Amino acid sequence: MSGDAKNGAVIAAESGSEAHEAAYPVAFSGIMGLFKPASDTTPARDLAVLFLAPWGIDELCTRKFFRIIAETLAEDGIASLRFDYPGTANALDAPEAVIDVASWTDAAIAGAEALRNLSGAANVVVLGFGLGAAIALRTSERAGNLAGLALLAPVVAGRRYLRELSVWSAVVDEGVGVAPHMRDTAPGTIAGLSMPQGIVATLSTLTADAFAGSRAEHVFFAARPDNTSDRQLRDRLAEGAATMRDFVFRGYDKLVSNPLGQEIPADFLDAFPDWLKSLAAYQAPIKNPPAPPSGPAVLTAGTIRETALRFGPGGRLIGTLSEPATGGGDATVVLLTTGYDHQGGWARSGVDLARRLAANGITAFRFDSAGVGDSPPVPGRREEVLYDETQIDDMAAVGEFLDDNGRTGPALLFGRCSGAYVAFRAAAADARWAGCIVVNPYAFRWLKPPSAEVVNSAPRALGDYSQKALKLDTIRRLVSGDIDMRAAARNIGQRVAQRLSKRLAPLLGPLLATERLERAVHADFRALSQRAGRTCLVYSVDDPGLDNLYVHFGNAVEGLAAYPNITLHILPDTDHNVTPRVSREQLFDIVEQAATSLSRTR
Repeated sequence: MSGDAKNGAVIAAESGSEAHEAAYPVAFSGIMGLFKPASDTTPARDLAVLFLAPWGIDELCTRKFFRIIAETLAEDGIASLRFDYPGTANALDAPEAVIDVASWTDAAIAGAEALRNLSGAANVVVLGFGLGAAIALRTSERAGNLAGLALLAPVVAGRRYLRELSVWSAVVDEGVGVAPHMRDTAPGTIAGLSMPQGIVATLSTLTADAFAGSRAEHVFFAARPDNTSDRQLRDRLAEGAATMRDFVFRGYDKLVSNPLGQEIPADFLDAFPDWLKSLAAYQAPIKNPPAPPSGPAVLTAGTIRETALRFGPGGRLIGTLSEPATGGGDATVVLLTTGYDHQGGWARSGVDLARRLAANGITAFRFDSAGVGDSPPVPGRREEVLYDETQIDDMAAVGEFLDDNGRTGPALLFGRCSGAYVAFRAAAADARWAGCIVVNPYAFRWLKPPSAEVVNSAPRALGDYSQKALKLDTIRRLVSGDIDMRAAARNIGQRVAQRLSKRLAPLLGPLLATERLERAVHADFRALSQRAGRTCLVYSVDDPGLDNLYVHFGNAVEGLAAYPNITLHILPDTDHNVTPRVSREQLFDIVEQAATSLSRTR
């Protein structure tokens, strides 16, 4: 899953010499969105694209994909708007809001109107992916000046979709290591994400017959290979005298199967803009397009105020500030992403944690680091930013943003997995940060910068290998070739080398690279133990990162006693991603307690 193996066109789009500005946060009809205007170097066209997202883990996987499409279209003079439906991702919903299929359709209608006002384009193409394609079809019945529909892997049978989602949810839970008795099997739930009950209840209204009134003269149809329902819908739309542009979505599985190491379908980035350029509306330029929106977008719901904004050099980063609507303390918790999930977080944990803190008087700031989610990459950085040292560079921009906005009080950094690594390294290096809460970091430092291959196959604990070695399922997988023996041997070798070096350290000292690493890690812990805030190490009970903790601090973690301001928490019965809701609540308690002990009323 190395970034080097990806299509060259995608690497050029992500890592070329030209830096992209982030999109502009906007608020419309109580909804947050991201508006990407036409590039300054290209005449703006009388055509704009509204993005409608899929649901669940598909949304997580397509976030970056949508951003790349929007950036590609901007270079062709086409503005766009993407947003989160009520009850999903970063959407801020009124406590009494009714969330169902009709409300998502209303949000899309409002988005189309907002896009016309923001871009100056009268004609809108609605692009829907998965469940978003069903919302696009419903939207087409009411939208004015609809230049076309783009339907990507469309979902048009609501009940069947729920059944398929249940199966896929079990596969995901198994893949990330959620114990069977901890899995949420409620309808519409996947990867810890709970579909709004109003959506579940009204999905039965989505049927092929329900789209008989859908109208669009031009349709771009991206069908999954050999998918019968896609083909049937395509033929039905063609009967309505729509002109069809067919696209075989061969990259679908590699796009949505796993956000870690996913592949962006470069052929789509060619085919879709070409289709847009064939539409009559594209031929007409806009003489005086509106200026991009200035300032952040602000919404308030209940006791929470959220501000979506751009920050950092050239406005290249996207973030959201969650605050108490009134009052609050002086402490701030900064929530970091991993290298693959956007600021909403796995299982929407970033959003839920930020709003829980804000509801209890503590300000939280979450953001997408460069190359993740809605923040464009920095030219010259590698595409795969998992456990990448360059992510630490973004923390200087975060500190500057907080200082410029009066958030000069103490701040804690919070992160999971690779986000935990960045939080730990940044906090140890800069006294601006009062402490950190790090969840399941694989390492605290690296002997050398890890490749994507090494990170994506991080060694398990030695005990884990020994427990699995004699299991019948393991033997079957060995025979079938499903286990990478070279990777397993390399990982076991790394673990053995770590332990052997520990024993040789008293004799060879800093002559060993591992001993130099050991001393650097302890220097980081020493620095953090002297900060005003608490540093919390949080691990799932069987997380592979624990083996590195034991290497540095002993099998009973007795070495941590030298650092009195650092605490260790072990979460029982959960996976590396902390997927089960009860586990997330335990984690949120730890964060809230650490932040509350640091906060003073402003």
